[in-house]
Amino acid sequence: MLWLIGLFVAALLSGLCPPSVSHAQQNDEDWAIGVNPVPPFMMQDQDGSWYGLGIDLMKSMTDNLGIGYHMVETAPEAMVGAVRDGTLDAAIGAVPINAADEAIIDFSLPYYSGDIGVALRLVDRLGPQFIFRILASPAFLYMLGLLTGPVFVIGALVWFVERRANPEQFEPRPARGLFSGFWWAAVTMTTVGYGDKSPVTFIGRLLAMGWMISALILASITTAQLAAGLTSSLNTNFIDSIGDLSGLDVGTIGQSSAATELKVLNIPATHYDTIADGLTALERREIDAFVYDRAALQWALRRYRDLYLTNLQFSQQSYGLIMPQDSPDRDRINIAILDTLQTQQWHLIVERYLPSDGD
Repeated sequence: MLWLIGLFVAALLSGLCPPSVSHAQQNDEDWAIGVNPVPPFMMQDQDGSWYGLGIDLMKSMTDNLGIGYHMVETAPEAMVGAVRDGTLDAAIGAVPINAADEAIIDFSLPYYSGDIGVALRLVDRLGPQFIFRILASPAFLYMLGLLTGPVFVIGALVWFVERRANPEQFEPRPARGLFSGFWWAAVTMTTVGYGDKSPVTFIGRLLAMGWMISALILASITTAQLAAGLTSSLNTNFIDSIGDLSGLDVGTIGQSSAATELKVLNIPATHYDTIADGLTALERREIDAFVYDRAALQWALRRYRDLYLTNLQFSQQSYGLIMPQDSPDRDRINIAILDTLQTQQWHLIVERYLPSDGD
């Protein structure tokens, strides 16, 4: 009899004490979602409304789930703790998916993957160091050899056949005569044609005619290749690898994944509070390069005419929704994210904030 009474009391107590539920369940599916201004993922208008890549994803996801939500501005460093403690139902911000945070919370499937990028000053691509790199490049040296080599060969041949019949213009002595031949070949190739020297022998004039035609073709080819090479060089980076950052004064955002990566690579960096602070410092030549999330840099650099985003990328990172650990909503959140990512509308949203030609 006593054990039956005990069961009855336990059942009564369990009815009076409902199981723990999430903040959203307690509020009839009105989720408190932590956000923080991180362009282009989250931005705030003057009227207080939020927009951005992450905000559009969240709106689409909550529409698919059929739930309400309200946004709570939260510092990036406080997002993980607020979700873990139940103050927030979820958060979406500049917190890349990482193992350390995954140990205390859950991340959703990534809605965006990108790399860390490097911003430089545009004028540095046209500075002395850049010009020296072009002049010392194998392609330029090859073009230089392609132009000067024939000048020496043709100049020597013309001197050899003209030195006796035309000693006034092509001195018989090799020291002075060869230079006269080189001079004639150079001015003929460049179509300057000073007229101070010209071959008089049949073979010399035959060589001259052949050289005139060949020089026109050669000059056209090398000019086109030099122009293409210069254009290609202007579209490449002032730095070619991560190792090149070691010799520069580098800036980044403090307590960011970029700062962590630079520390791992033993690259000293000056820390700034915002992207605007860092890019302004770069513009003012206080630093040589600014390193941060590539998508954020691509968005921010639209306002800086003298800065550009290099093609150099490293340390890929992904962004997802921050959820409580073992959240019962995890599966349906991931399904809603996948449903959003597979739509054409999502591709148009990404293109709007991060156009593919913005690199």
